[in-house]
Amino acid sequence: MYLARHYINGKIHYSIRESYPHAGGFKSRLLFELGPDPARYIVYPGGSSFYIHEDIYDRFEDLGVPSDNEALEGIFFPFLSHQTRRVIDGFSHKRKGSAYGKSLRGEILRCDTEPFHMFDRRRMHYLRFGELDQSRIFRAPKKIYRQLLDKSRDEIEQLFINMEKDLRATEKKTYAYVIFDVAGHFPGNFSRRFPQALPQAQVDECFLEEVCRINEDIKFWAGFDRINRLQDYLVRYVCWFFDNDFEEVRLMENLFSEWMDQRRFFRPPPPRASMPVDEAMTVMGITQEEFSAMTIKILTRQYRKMAKTVHPDKGGQHEKFIKLNQAYSDLLRVLKTKTSGQRFTTRQA
Repeated sequence: MYLARHYINGKIHYSIRESYPHAGGFKSRLLFELGPDPARYIVYPGGSSFYIHEDIYDRFEDLGVPSDNEALEGIFFPFLSHQTRRVIDGFSHKRKGSAYGKSLRGEILRCDTEPFHMFDRRRMHYLRFGELDQSRIFRAPKKIYRQLLDKSRDEIEQLFINMEKDLRATEKKTYAYVIFDVAGHFPGNFSRRFPQALPQAQVDECFLEEVCRINEDIKFWAGFDRINRLQDYLVRYVCWFFDNDFEEVRLMENLFSEWMDQRRFFRPPPPRASMPVDEAMTVMGITQEEFSAMTIKILTRQYRKMAKTVHPDKGGQHEKFIKLNQAYSDLLRVLKTKTSGQRFTTRQA
């Protein structure tokens, strides 16, 4: 049982429908027309309580449909008064029982073998992950399609209408471009990231070709009567595509950013081991007593003195100069640690 939305003379009308097994699949049937204002079928006897008008239950009884109070409350929840919704929300987070857990696990397992239509998969993948490039769609967990199980085509389309309400106006054209896989008509991966850079007249032609292909897919529209026009559920995608523009992007900046991201393989070298203090003092040509009385300025002066003798440009050896630099760096760190929190002095004590 689900809430369906459809337009009559440009105004949205609501109805209660249900999906039922039919010819190895599922079909939809009308249970009750709610009209443009479903709230008129909600009765408030007092306080925050409510119940659904008996006309709906009478209609269900005439059709031989069991009355599912929980499903009905879910259908009418968006039309409840603000105060009533707030009260219900406070009691809606009840702990699920073990039976629910088993049912959920069973549905997740079924998702691995269920042959979901590719058009549904592309829509669900974009709505869940927002990825323009769907080259990784086959690596997505199948459980994201769990909401599509045991539903008629009509109920699935109503599900997507509800989910697509969260799309921003600026991404509706991109969404239509992605779900109809227009990028598949162009070579390379460029079309999957920058559709606005493609020849737009050709993009429009490819989009319409894909819309027609889905519209004529008998298997996809199982449970629907064949019509010689565009299916109503596809009209909104055509409007979104031609009434909007692709999001404005800075093409060169994005290309450069992707190029840089692909080359971020730098790993900082592991920290080198410190030289023992005694060895460092020997390399620097100073004693323990001299080092204890040293300031940073005097240590630096000693380093420059030693560098004049071991620097390769002065006839020294490269290895000894590297060792001198390490000794100076380690001793400098010791002095800075010793004087941490104090004002460094540049005068000899």
